[in-house]
Amino acid sequence: MKHHALRWPAITARVAAGVFGSYAFTWGFAAAGVAALVGLGVEYHDAETGVLMLAFLVFLGLFLWSFTATSLLRVWTVLVGGAALLFTAAWAIQRAILA
Repeated sequence: MKHHALRWPAITARVAAGVFGSYAFTWGFAAAGVAALVGLGVEYHDAETGVLMLAFLVFLGLFLWSFTATSLLRVWTVLVGGAALLFTAAWAIQRAILA
């Protein structure tokens, strides 16, 4: 088994992905989830409460995964790409609700 010494840039990139990338993904998840539930007829505050409780677990899972994944590029791709897709979905759902 090869042992790789962690360098500060790699550690910094993992911490940034864990904190900021996971936060952005989770924020997109929460926005899309609340918009989808409201679009389905759930009262806003009920949708918000339910999705935010689930979002805590999503953030925790992504945060931990960002440190255990073997590829840092994959971590950033999933977190940034997922956040962009979720924000786009939330935007589209909100536009459809308001139309």
